[in-house]
Amino acid sequence: MSFFGKEEENENVKKQGLSNTLGIDLGTLNTVVAKPSGDKFELYKIPSVVAVKKEEPSFVLAVGDEAKVMLGRTPEDIIAVRPLRMGVIESIAQAKALLVYSMEQGAGDGVENIERIVIGIPGDASEVEKKAVEEIGVEAGAKFVLVISEGLSAAIGAGLPIADASGTMIIDLGAGSSDVVVISLGGITDIETIRSGGDDIDTNIVKKVKETYNVEIGIHEAEKAKIKVGMVHSSTEIKPTSTQAIGKSLETNKPQKIDIDSIMIADAAEPIIIRLIEALSLILKNISPELIAGVYNKTIVVGGTSQLKGLKERIYEEVGIPVEISDDPMTVVAKGAAIVAAEPRALEPEVRLKAMK
Repeated sequence: MSFFGKEEENENVKKQGLSNTLGIDLGTLNTVVAKPSGDKFELYKIPSVVAVKKEEPSFVLAVGDEAKVMLGRTPEDIIAVRPLRMGVIESIAQAKALLVYSMEQGAGDGVENIERIVIGIPGDASEVEKKAVEEIGVEAGAKFVLVISEGLSAAIGAGLPIADASGTMIIDLGAGSSDVVVISLGGITDIETIRSGGDDIDTNIVKKVKETYNVEIGIHEAEKAKIKVGMVHSSTEIKPTSTQAIGKSLETNKPQKIDIDSIMIADAAEPIIIRLIEALSLILKNISPELIAGVYNKTIVVGGTSQLKGLKERIYEEVGIPVEISDDPMTVVAKGAAIVAAEPRALEPEVRLKAMK
């Protein structure tokens, strides 16, 4: 399971590989856990939601799917919350509960057996944020915790030849944050992070529906519409489609069905797409000429927002970079983290450079 674009693996790395390891994408919307299993992975997708007592937020009542169904539906003494916002931990206690649950799902027989976890976090995370994630991982039961950039982890999980000197680029469009990362010789050379993503599109859809119909829909209805008929504005001709959602009329307070079409979602996504294009433009301004050909030939888009129709066409129109959309956009960060977890020394400079020879 080498991630240097070569079939042969460094023997020292193989010998130090740990059998009971996990890669974790601790996301704003979902937490994905990947456990190496030969040349494949066991994957677990867990909604990043925790239900707690209103008067005692550290008292956890439910985690994951059980907590997600409570969002917006809880009685007065219970609240369902997301421990992360824009990729940043907002509640240590709730994030720990989410991580413990995620590790239990991945471990199978119990969290006490986990030797090593690697967690992907936004590329612009501060040292304080990184330290907080490391401490939560140790408190959750892991014997060793490493945090790495989600962009680097996604590139590894997507199978990009990150050790190549010519360079490659990954665009990771998450729910709470998005990374644009250029990688060469196994390390990051340029990175831009925007603290917005799919969650912001969902929020904007709710606002657009309210403005258009005077109807308020839930955030889950907005997300379902985005997944079903979502697209972004581009010069490529894409036939708009529509789907129905049920919301609450602000005039009558009665349920009301409304149509959400692709154009409305494209309008809702536009502010986030503009920020992405700005980040890509900054990357292209700053990278060296030696890397531009590699980026032109090897750029992949991952993350849930990558599924919006017209996205790759829009990127090419704006910045002239042809991109590929990943076949498994939701799991590559966790897979990349799992590969690093199983190869403890793989990111060290001497190992990266030796893998090129």
